[in-house]
Amino acid sequence: MAYEKKISRAEPGLIGLVLDDSGSMHEPLRGTSDPKYKWVERYFGIILDELMTLSSDVKGDTGVIKPRYYLTVVKYGSRPELWGSPEMDIQAAVELFSQSGNSLGLGGNLGGTDTKAAFAEMLGHLKNSLAGERFRNAFPPMIFHLSDGESRTDASAIAEEMKRQCTADGNVLVVNAYIGTRTNLSYRGPEDFPGYVDVSEVGSSPDNVWLFEMSSVAPASIEANLKATGIFPQIRPGSRLFFDVRTKDMLKHAIQVVSSIGSRMAR
Repeated sequence: MAYEKKISRAEPGLIGLVLDDSGSMHEPLRGTSDPKYKWVERYFGIILDELMTLSSDVKGDTGVIKPRYYLTVVKYGSRPELWGSPEMDIQAAVELFSQSGNSLGLGGNLGGTDTKAAFAEMLGHLKNSLAGERFRNAFPPMIFHLSDGESRTDASAIAEEMKRQCTADGNVLVVNAYIGTRTNLSYRGPEDFPGYVDVSEVGSSPDNVWLFEMSSVAPASIEANLKATGIFPQIRPGSRLFFDVRTKDMLKHAIQVVSSIGSRMAR
């Protein structure tokens, strides 16, 4: 059955992050006084620590890092910009983040919002990664896209091409998180978030519809992990991997989706 492989040293997980760094990311996140990009970086650091822990073996009093996760991170505004290098192992990503002052270099510095260019950049890296041996038989890569505004370009066709890429275990998963949007779904927070199953639930905003339709349906294994780990315990079967980010708690939990492929880890 597809999407059943466990993350391991022999068959590691690949995570791609496409992060909006347009000018509006310098505005405060709703309900806080800190800019959106600061919250993204804080929670990104938490996820790095989680993935590092999942890649650590303890022998006696010594911890040994055996990478089970690899990351490719693209920031974008008017243009895409690679953070670090493609396909960084988790230890290299943690070290770069630490050496950079726990920062991705975000700051609303990259102008407008050209999502198509950012997705095209990520697709190129994704194809290169899947052409090698490392991920050929592994759990499929997850591409996580976070944005807070309207794109001036349409990345739909590229997102569909991403979803056609695959490993022996299934097709690439595309996740979209939209900061600050409003939808027709009523919930209080991550604890009762039911997920978006039907397009009518996302509201009338064309950007909501666009991002919802670009998003993969959560496989049963991801759905089970989101429930078991308490990230989204009430998510419904058939939900898309689309999240509206209304609060800092929702931002944290949406970013934690990238670690949901790890709870079934094999050493």
